[in-house]
Amino acid sequence: MGSLNDASSSAKGAADFLRSDPLPCIVDNAPFKTSKTYPVYRIDVPASQREVLHNVACCSPDDARKACDAAAAALPAWKATSPQTRRDILLKARDLIQQRVPEYAGMTMQETCLSRGMAGFELAVLAPGHLGECASSIAAALKAEILPSSGDGSTKIIKREPYGVVVGIAPWNAPFVLALRSIMYAIAAGNTAILKTSEFAPRVHLSVAQTLIDAGLPKGVLNVVHVDPQDAAEVTEALIAHPAVRKINFTGSTRVGKIIAATAAKHLKPVVLELGGKAPVVVLEDADLELAANGILFGGYLNSNQICMAVNNIVVHKSIAAKLQETTKAMFEQNRATFTAKHAQGMEDPHALRSLFSHASGERLKGLYDDAVSQGAEVVVGQAGFEGALVQPIILGGVKQNMKIYTEETFGPVLSMITFESIDEAVEIANSSAFGLAASVYTKNQMRGLEIADRIEAGQVHINAQPVHDDPSMPHGGWKHSGYGRFNGPEGIKEFTQTKGITLQEGHPTPFTFV
Repeated sequence: MGSLNDASSSAKGAADFLRSDPLPCIVDNAPFKTSKTYPVYRIDVPASQREVLHNVACCSPDDARKACDAAAAALPAWKATSPQTRRDILLKARDLIQQRVPEYAGMTMQETCLSRGMAGFELAVLAPGHLGECASSIAAALKAEILPSSGDGSTKIIKREPYGVVVGIAPWNAPFVLALRSIMYAIAAGNTAILKTSEFAPRVHLSVAQTLIDAGLPKGVLNVVHVDPQDAAEVTEALIAHPAVRKINFTGSTRVGKIIAATAAKHLKPVVLELGGKAPVVVLEDADLELAANGILFGGYLNSNQICMAVNNIVVHKSIAAKLQETTKAMFEQNRATFTAKHAQGMEDPHALRSLFSHASGERLKGLYDDAVSQGAEVVVGQAGFEGALVQPIILGGVKQNMKIYTEETFGPVLSMITFESIDEAVEIANSSAFGLAASVYTKNQMRGLEIADRIEAGQVHINAQPVHDDPSMPHGGWKHSGYGRFNGPEGIKEFTQTKGITLQEGHPTPFTFV
């Protein structure tokens, strides 16, 4: 894994935001001077051992309003650009990311708890895939429709037009892709954007702007706002309240999503929310157990389960529960080195599982574990281990409905195995949580898999595949407390447009009879 300093910068423009000290906010494609900075450090490390990674310039509410003003000023010209121009910029950005994978992945590992594999996958596979699919979808997503004439000789046209300025609020857990997604579809649709970065991944989020600006994005189309955590509520309110801001999207916890939605509602502004999840994996009695075990372990432990689509509940037919447990345990033990959480040893560390986001994350997960074990659950795969933010991956058997872990999102590598005897019971268990983002069904009978998928309350259901499966061509979003609105592909672009109906006619007087 290359370091931040040894990567090629030949494709970059004159401004290299990522090496600035402090890291700047960006307005009109240039560093924006603010009066305040805040330090960034890794909070998965004990407080006594924390070192400042870098300092970040942060916005006041007035600074945030100036960023919105810049985005509003850039809107008319950007809205008038052709789909081909926008496509070409996105494709250029895709090419630049592919050149910068070592640099940006190393930066991600430095700033967050992502592993080398997860950081590399995000940058080498996910980001280029989403940029390419978005670029190729622009023309189709924005095409106008002409409705059949109703006999009065009029022509009826339905157009799609951008909202205006869109605010994207992104999290730390898949930092590059989720920051990119928060502004890419809006920009592709002809909106201008403000990216409010995560205070835990500002440099990675800034690299999204660096890439797009280097790819030719005009000034003011994308502006970047960093916020001191102490000022987050006030600055976020200023962004949402700004008259030029017409839509907001937020990816993060359901708790914060409700606050964002309430704030936006106060100002009558629509929101896209992609929130928490508790993905069930339903394993029927005819399933390929090797395949199911693979999906459970990959979908359960990728990024130490800190993904909203990650496996939480393994819902298995009672007749094969012991066999699935045995198969999963054997596969786990065969890959024990991979499925052992360790503190990162530096940029070159290839180890897969790293610590959780923070000590608080580990403590919350241990509370769910203790509650379950105190009521009869037991570890059936792995070995429990809780050391601050470092949590060892396990699967609990004997999980019952009265346990907190049955319905609460884990966001950490502790999975639950729950048995069922009928399809109706399996569906009831799968739908028992307040969340509905992703799910999986394993069966050799594809028709039965489709029938169950139709009954599961989730935005995506994957048959014979694990649930961390964000296909850039498929609409992505949740049901219930997992949010609303969609990203990805043509639907992701349409999400950031409004329809306008236009009628065209030669003109005939309207009789006053109906007045």
